[in-house]
Amino acid sequence: MMRHISLLFLFFTLISAACSPEVPTRVATAPPLLLSPPPTPPVKGEPIGDKPPPVLTATRTATPPPSPTPTLVPVADPDYLLATTPGVPAEIRELVGQIAYSNPQTYAWTEDLSTADLILVPGEGTPLASWIYAVASPFATLADEISSAEMMEGWQNGSNGLGNLIIDSGVAQTLTEVWGPPAAATTVVPQADLVGALWTQRPSWTIVPFQQLSPELKVLRLDGQSPLDAAFQASEYPLEISVGLNGESEAVARMQGDWIGSSSNREPAKMTKVAMSGVTALGRATAYQMELQGITAPGQVVGPVLQAADIAHVSHEVPFASDCPYPNPIGDPLFCARDGYLELIRSIGTDVVELTGNHVNDWGAENMVHSMDLYEGVGMKTFGGGRNLAEANEPALFEHNGNKIAFVGCNPVGPAYAWAGETSAGSRPCNFPAFYEEINQLRQAGYLVIATLQYFEFYHYAATGEQKTDFKALADAGAVAVSGSQGHHAQGFDFQNGSFIHYGLGNLFFDQMDMLGTRQSFIDTYTIYDGRLLSVELFTSLIENYCCPRAMSPAERQQVLQAVFQASGW
Repeated sequence: MMRHISLLFLFFTLISAACSPEVPTRVATAPPLLLSPPPTPPVKGEPIGDKPPPVLTATRTATPPPSPTPTLVPVADPDYLLATTPGVPAEIRELVGQIAYSNPQTYAWTEDLSTADLILVPGEGTPLASWIYAVASPFATLADEISSAEMMEGWQNGSNGLGNLIIDSGVAQTLTEVWGPPAAATTVVPQADLVGALWTQRPSWTIVPFQQLSPELKVLRLDGQSPLDAAFQASEYPLEISVGLNGESEAVARMQGDWIGSSSNREPAKMTKVAMSGVTALGRATAYQMELQGITAPGQVVGPVLQAADIAHVSHEVPFASDCPYPNPIGDPLFCARDGYLELIRSIGTDVVELTGNHVNDWGAENMVHSMDLYEGVGMKTFGGGRNLAEANEPALFEHNGNKIAFVGCNPVGPAYAWAGETSAGSRPCNFPAFYEEINQLRQAGYLVIATLQYFEFYHYAATGEQKTDFKALADAGAVAVSGSQGHHAQGFDFQNGSFIHYGLGNLFFDQMDMLGTRQSFIDTYTIYDGRLLSVELFTSLIENYCCPRAMSPAERQQVLQAVFQASGW
């Protein structure tokens, strides 16, 4: 249908001498955007450290603020008039705007919905794209899940058992069109202020688009599902919101054919899961129980957690040795592992083995070399140690689903005999200036760097002041995550400029049963999406019988989370 319209809504116009200086300059490498300014990139908040990040002024209102009004520019004879409701996500509006800008004779914008041939609307019409949202709270939240009924209670009342509902203005617009307006008690803030507001006003929760998650937020399972799951089923998830097209069938078909965007803001082809574990030492009483119960027995519970990751990490501090004797459960301070024990490490899906441990040369440097031969023989990469110093300094590099990930680690503690030399095998000693430079260079090369430290061992939840300084320095150098691989005792967390820090994950497989804190263990699963660290999930287990971690009960999980959160200053 051809008709004349004198005004076209466009954000960008052709630049000429007569243009206003306020018109943005077009960049050849980036297509112009039309309906509104580009969406603000996700902001991860200020460092959380010992105090929650500051928050800018938050306004309480039941009515979300309107979208920016597009600029009016003349155009003639479009085929279809196009309109959008305020609740359409900004990214979709921008893409539709690009389509209209590239096809001015096909599409023109109108404010009058009654005259539009095509209207973009959340939650109805012929689907154009599907947007996945997550329910999230500050990372220091004990709750792990929420029901649809509890979520809607919070929307209608402004709070529920999770605390106050705080939501960014764009999401408020979208959900208002689907559910009606939120309660007057709901806090609506700009997207850039969301994380800070949530931490400042704890207990609190929010609803956020999947791609705008950040490590400072904990994703809660909704009716048993999490969009972080590899097996996530969007069709069965309450927070899948379709953005559809209402209008003439020919116009709808034309826009579907011209659509240049993704069908979803959650694309599995852009996602990588990395599982980080704590100390593993297959010797002494742990090895003795493996002989009695079966070599792979310790991995029965934690194996599926590590296997579910695309990249699974293990820090094995003990060398394999062909002459390693039958294990003594009492043992001595020198460790080795029998070659057959490699089957446990292989069975849990290990992809990368950290070699920063201070026992890697207990059975002689030649058995460090032997261990690396075994790992490489079954396709595992290594880092943090090597057959010589140059090899020990090399990172382990991965590329998966478009994400580039680098593992680097070092041992600042020793003992000296455990360190690699110019011509001898061992762990990587920490030359911190060189370590920082390596992290920075890898980051500049497009890698997300996961840095580990085989640090001094502390048997308490709280990190020391010096420990905080050294771990944060790695984040400042460019690491997106810093993990304490020395931690026989579970320790707390931190954030530094958006980077995630876990000072000690506890034992994965080891025989320390004398303290609760040495039996408590974490596996941290990082979700990396489209080139950034999106979220961190915590799996908690408790070691039994000197060898074998089991899943914690809900009460045990609450206990350890509360302990480590309090130790983190939260």
